[in-house]
Amino acid sequence: MGSDLTEHPSLRIEEVDPGVALVTLARPERRNALDATTLDELARAFDALDARAVVLTGDGPAFCAGYDLRSIGGPRWEQSAEQLIAHPRHAVFDVMERSAFPIIAAIDGAALGGGLELASCCDARVATRDAYFAIPAGGLGLVYSDTGVRRFASVWGGSLTREMLLLGRRVDADRAWQAGAIAELTPDGAHVETALQLARRAARLAPRATASNKRIIGGTPAPAPVGPSLDAAALRQACFGPDGELRAGIDAFLRSRAVRPIDDTRRTP
Repeated sequence: MGSDLTEHPSLRIEEVDPGVALVTLARPERRNALDATTLDELARAFDALDARAVVLTGDGPAFCAGYDLRSIGGPRWEQSAEQLIAHPRHAVFDVMERSAFPIIAAIDGAALGGGLELASCCDARVATRDAYFAIPAGGLGLVYSDTGVRRFASVWGGSLTREMLLLGRRVDADRAWQAGAIAELTPDGAHVETALQLARRAARLAPRATASNKRIIGGTPAPAPVGPSLDAAALRQACFGPDGELRAGIDAFLRSRAVRPIDDTRRTP
């Protein structure tokens, strides 16, 4: 497959069929949350894969619960937070979008924040009816970049992006399917096999034509950003400046998780 499993301890990479790969986020104890190591491993894995189609899924009851906020801390808090959350770290999103092969997300449970952005970078999404989607940035005091907001809006549309980003609402699988963000809804436990069926279909297509068509689609203008534009310096100031709300939001989140079940977000309307 062109990628060494031993180099990616946070992932499992399997060749399911000739030309069809299954990439699994393998941190179920953290609900597959993204730390800096996992982001780097994903970027290297997708860059190295020699495949005709790829399925991305998560081990355990969540696809990806977003960024691993517990990995941020210590005296260099601002630096570690910026490395994890700010977009220069996110080579994986660009690598996925530039890849020559289709990527299909197989989603069960939570796809939140950075996990939702990961799913939005895929070319199609398959989900169980237990899947749910949210952008908890407002509760954390996080300001998204134009790139991130455009990525959400291109898949979820301006209306659902506004609801998730500005109202803090969660979108369930049925509503996501009705909005066209989900290609297939499956019964419990059938999401990976359904995604693999789509991947096998994609792998039979002419690879150079597929790569060119994906590149053309990627060059199609996305909907305008939901909020006002911020350059990189302004984005850092909004998150990490003296008036930034991010640290207080993350501290409050970590305190709440010390006393509440880790899947408590499922009960949030």
